[in-house]
Amino acid sequence: MTESLLDPKTVSVVSPAERTEPAVKFSRTTESDVSELFRGGMFLSARYGLGVVLSVGNMFVMTRWIGPHSYGVFITAIGLVTFFCNVSRAGVDTYLIRREIAPNVELYQTALTLILAISGCLAFLGAALIPLLTRWYSSSELVLPYLLLLTTVPITGAIGVPMAGLERKLDFATAATIELGGQGIGTALSSMLAWSGCGVWAPVWGQITGQIYVLFRAFSVTQLTPRLLWHARHAREMLAFGIPLTASLRTWQLRTLVNPLIVGRVAGPEGVAFVGLALRVAEALGAIRIAAGRIANAALARLQTRRAEFRRALQQGILFQVITLGPLLCAFSLSGPWIVAHLLGARWAQSLNVFPFLAAGVLINSVYNLQASALFVLGRQWTVMRSYVTHVLVLTIAALVCVPRVGIVGYGWAELLACSAYLPLHTEICCSAHISYRAFAPWLAVFLLIIFAASC
Repeated sequence: MTESLLDPKTVSVVSPAERTEPAVKFSRTTESDVSELFRGGMFLSARYGLGVVLSVGNMFVMTRWIGPHSYGVFITAIGLVTFFCNVSRAGVDTYLIRREIAPNVELYQTALTLILAISGCLAFLGAALIPLLTRWYSSSELVLPYLLLLTTVPITGAIGVPMAGLERKLDFATAATIELGGQGIGTALSSMLAWSGCGVWAPVWGQITGQIYVLFRAFSVTQLTPRLLWHARHAREMLAFGIPLTASLRTWQLRTLVNPLIVGRVAGPEGVAFVGLALRVAEALGAIRIAAGRIANAALARLQTRRAEFRRALQQGILFQVITLGPLLCAFSLSGPWIVAHLLGARWAQSLNVFPFLAAGVLINSVYNLQASALFVLGRQWTVMRSYVTHVLVLTIAALVCVPRVGIVGYGWAELLACSAYLPLHTEICCSAHISYRAFAPWLAVFLLIIFAASC
């Protein structure tokens, strides 16, 4: 068991001296910090690499054993619930990570109480939307899986508190181990249930079980006692920091609703399944972006006063993402027909029609996700907000226009059109950090050419 995330000296109520300090502030980088970040990056990369193997393997098992219809119902339900899960922490976990003065036990417990209150309201709101969803889809088969998955909203929210403590200590190794363990348990259970013929309930119970494991394991490892505690001043401080941050990041998450809501209404559960499979493969192969984003929040913040190092780190990070992610996406584009034919069956072939568009979107996003992290560090969050709002609007409008006309491939065209919304990020980062595209632009062009050529 690791040491507690709490310093014994911080267990008391916040001192008067602390009240005069700024709530959130970044410190200078030390050699120890750099070493910890490097090790954390290695562990996170390994975690997401193994996670890709588990995710893709489980996805192939699910899609083959439960079929497009049941998988489509699950993707629709989890797509809606995931949005609520993403909003449930309201940036409180990020506040705990970035706070200059180490949070004491009461602050962690106040954060837990606040998150549970928010996530409980979100779960209730999700349940209240069931009559509208039933009318939207002209079907009620989504209701029970959706209701059961809504129970993961407060679970996912609560996980953010102990995980914030681990990331604050730069203990990415422990965080990665816990997350991977939950994913492994969920994968094993869902595979067994799918093999037993449980249909849509196989991935539903796998998802819930994995989250419950992560919740209990995270609190156990950090030795943080989950207790409801309320300090209004601390709660206001958390929300004052978290809401602007969450507004930008969760605006981006609105894009995840386009497939279940728009494709689901036009093309039914099967259409959602085909797009969902292609999305999950592309996102699984692009999981390195998540690790890079988590490391970037800590690393770039410590370099913000040294612009030359800041710019160099950002450019190297983007280049690393492009040359790592590009070959993976190209490899699946080339081998996808064989994989689908032999592992999933011909009924899943339609997913290959939309995959090149989604792979291109993931690859282009890999150039800009670190730029968004850098702009957050530089205090340009409203530029990121404008870009995300534009992205979601373009994606939604393009999907509404294209999907009814050309089917699920219309969703792919919508993804590509939505990439135009990254222009504000490009303009702002070029003015603020003066980065150059010459190192990675040729690689990006080559990989995009291969991705689309492979589908012809």
